[in-house]
Amino acid sequence: MTTQTDSTYSIQDVLANLKKIGLPPDWDDGTNLLAASLYREIAKGAPVEPATVEKLISAAGVDPETGSEFIAGVTEKDDSGNVVGAIGLSQNQYAHEFRVNGVNLTTWCAWDTLFIAQVLGQTANVTSHAPGSGEEITLEITPERAVSNPPEAVVSFVLLDSDQIDMDSMESIYMVFCHQVLFFPSREAAEKWSADSKYEFAIMSVDDAFQIGAVAFANLIKAAQNEPATK
Repeated sequence: MTTQTDSTYSIQDVLANLKKIGLPPDWDDGTNLLAASLYREIAKGAPVEPATVEKLISAAGVDPETGSEFIAGVTEKDDSGNVVGAIGLSQNQYAHEFRVNGVNLTTWCAWDTLFIAQVLGQTANVTSHAPGSGEEITLEITPERAVSNPPEAVVSFVLLDSDQIDMDSMESIYMVFCHQVLFFPSREAAEKWSADSKYEFAIMSVDDAFQIGAVAFANLIKAAQNEPATK
């Protein structure tokens, strides 16, 4: 089956599709604050112990049971029960290398790198490799912009219907969405890769993908900016 890969999709088109499938989830203020705090702890590079997670839940003003359920649904844990990843940012090994404050992390998808840097309020250096060719794409991402090498690099956004993805399943989100949101050195390379997929794609510039993250995760980014310092 040949996909429709259209270069004329706008930022608003992609945002509308993300909203249709429930990305990002409609979190309340406390949950956004908890998610932002969790990103910051993971970005320190060490496993986040359960006691620290409990403190984050309390500091965010989230009910303990509600907070525990949220954490269970969005995190990766090690054999000791410590959190080592959440909502796309991980201390485990994934395709997109994400280095911030001297700490080596990874992300589930290309888009994660663009909005997580904004949530952290830090400069991130990213290295990724295009599927197929293996060509390296590097980026410097600040809270204000993203600069890629090569400059013509793009991001593939898979466009889905709500019945094609289970938003309650981290495995589904990773395999159906994240696994297909990737960096490519050029639009031509992205279109060639996606040509035989059963899915439809929007191929977006890095600048546009950065803006999509800024709009989609505006509440999370705002919560991070208002997050109290943790010890």
